[in-house]
Amino acid sequence: PPAEKAKARLQLVLEAAAKADEALKAKERNEEEAKRRKEEDQATLVEQVKRVKEIEAIESDSFVQQTFRSSKEVKKSVEPGEVKHTAVTSGPAPGAADPPSSEKEIDPSSIPTAIKYQDDNSLAHPNLFIEKADAEEKWFKRLIALRQERLMGSPVA
Repeated sequence: PPAEKAKARLQLVLEAAAKADEALKAKERNEEEAKRRKEEDQATLVEQVKRVKEIEAIESDSFVQQTFRSSKEVKKSVEPGEVKHTAVTSGPAPGAADPPSSEKEIDPSSIPTAIKYQDDNSLAHPNLFIEKADAEEKWFKRLIALRQERLMGSPVA
């Protein structure tokens, strides 16, 4: 029965085509999901500029370490004020058609595109390569200062 063989082959071909179609659809969904995740993960241009500037500030010689302060509470306290402010100004007001933008315009040509390191040949900060005698001298001065603070009664930081 060649007709039955042809029918069986046709059935196999249709099943294979359906499987291939499903595989292509799954691959397309995965690619779309990966693209969406990548877009979400990418920082905005302003965030990238801010990050590069902060890294450059940290690497500068004038950097002073500071204690961490969370801005979580500050944002919570600001949001209710903004809600009240928008409720007050919701009516028509003369001259309020174009509110002043709080973010300043950024010239695209002035945006740094890469992190600028101080020394391209070194992986560590130059302060780590001071002479041993100088390092000991700095440590002794720091130790003396800490001991004097302790003797005077002020808490050691």
